[in-house]
Amino acid sequence: MTTIVVVRKGDAAVIGADTLGTYGDQRESAEFVRNASKLILVDQTWLAVTGHAAMDMALRNIFQETSCRRSFKGVNDIYKTSLQLHSILKDHYFLRLDGDDSEEAFESMQVSLLIANAHGIFGVCSKRTVLEYTKFYAFGSGEQYALGAMQAVYDRETDPERIARAGLEAAATFDVGSGAPFELRRIALKDASAA
Repeated sequence: MTTIVVVRKGDAAVIGADTLGTYGDQRESAEFVRNASKLILVDQTWLAVTGHAAMDMALRNIFQETSCRRSFKGVNDIYKTSLQLHSILKDHYFLRLDGDDSEEAFESMQVSLLIANAHGIFGVCSKRTVLEYTKFYAFGSGEQYALGAMQAVYDRETDPERIARAGLEAAATFDVGSGAPFELRRIALKDASAA
């Protein structure tokens, strides 16, 4: 359980995450857990991760491997990277598949990602749908609170960090699976006019 957010406004993008971990009814605050970060720096791209805590560790390990080719320059590149990630997760990290549910067309990666880099802000859903966002988005157990808060302040705030923080604060206030402190990272956009 977590809340991750991404915002673009003006010439910058901001990605953020809460740091609370939960296991059943147990809350594990960043006050007690040194590796509570849900943000991963890959080359010059920031990723925010939802899903099981082991997924964060697996992704960090995968991106440290030189054999993992990756590109986050646009929707198609991110899609190709997500296909490679899914294959590696299945073959080397023991990802449990969805089962024999014939209703599902694609296997789940069991993770959703938000991405921020100089090319923009993106999301990768668990079935590997890749979307490029124009303003903001959120994933996780507190995503509805975060989306509502960011929508409420987006037009009146000029700083994308304040918008992202509003989303995370709303999620931490109302979602039992999200909590402070928050991590936020700012990225300069190459083509701010595309916003």
